[in-house]
Amino acid sequence: MDLRSLISELDKLKLLTRVERLVDWKYEIGAITREAKSAILFTNVKDYPGCSVLTGAMSNKRLIATALGFPQTLEDNRIRAVFRERLKNPLDPIIVNDKFPLHDNILSGKAVNLYNFPVPQWSEIDGGRFIGTWHLNVTKDPLRGNRNVGVYRMQILSKTTASISVSPFSHLSQHLKMVQSQCKPLEMAVCIGVSEAVVMCGAAAFPYGTDEFAMAGALAEKPLELVKCNSIHIEVPSDSEIVLEGEIKPDCRVKDGPYLDYAGIASSNPAAYLFEVKSIMHRNNPIFRGTAVGAAGGEDHELLSFLSKFGLVDFHGSKIRQKIQNACLKNRNFKLFQMSGRLGTLFR
Repeated sequence: MDLRSLISELDKLKLLTRVERLVDWKYEIGAITREAKSAILFTNVKDYPGCSVLTGAMSNKRLIATALGFPQTLEDNRIRAVFRERLKNPLDPIIVNDKFPLHDNILSGKAVNLYNFPVPQWSEIDGGRFIGTWHLNVTKDPLRGNRNVGVYRMQILSKTTASISVSPFSHLSQHLKMVQSQCKPLEMAVCIGVSEAVVMCGAAAFPYGTDEFAMAGALAEKPLELVKCNSIHIEVPSDSEIVLEGEIKPDCRVKDGPYLDYAGIASSNPAAYLFEVKSIMHRNNPIFRGTAVGAAGGEDHELLSFLSKFGLVDFHGSKIRQKIQNACLKNRNFKLFQMSGRLGTLFR
């Protein structure tokens, strides 16, 4: 189910709040999102006529079930059983050459401007506008060509650049180490406003080499349709609202943050990577998808809690810390989960 179909479904089920009054992208959208903990569509964003921002579409169990296309009458244990069963049958994505709404606007050169999108500054703590909070980062293994899809936070630095904060134990970090040894950049696409099930697979801790797009196909029970990017050799979901195409500079480090993170504290990364945008594709009147983290039981916690039931959460920390955090998530003890995250930052 693409993002616009999901919005229609949430409307029909009366699970979506539409905020039609003028709201400020700076702080206000984030504050409303953290307070409400529900699906919200902001249709009147200051400085961005015609653009919308969707947040909170996975803020509770019912919303997660809807995003996965499951009937509202399906009980929790049955949802988990179906989810687990579907993941056993990955379906390779297919590349299509048709034109899609994503191709309505193709920008390059001086036309590239990340500030053209209603990217919120999610809190007063944040050091800027974070364009990557609920999205996909798509790269390929430089040696084998295997695709990796993840979710790594990104802060806008200029019209054409953004930081990308990557754990040294992540799959993307492995790709970066490979290109660093070859002294060349790593191509990456950033997809915003895609199917929620695809974001779920991107956030899940599948083993290295797993094609998350194939797992998304498993959840949908049909192959995901991909289209080729214009300036890089990467394929992206055809129903994306916005796609950024560019390169990560492995030898360049920049500061990312501060950012109000999942633990409810300000975190910074002084050694984040630099992403340079070469080209942008986007739909007319694009819907920006993002989320405000930092509140116990927020949308990010709900998604992680769901994934923890299947052993698909990995914080790359010590085994003891991981066991504690996974236990907190499984039992929905989100405040203790945040506390364990705060303690983890003290003992790195």
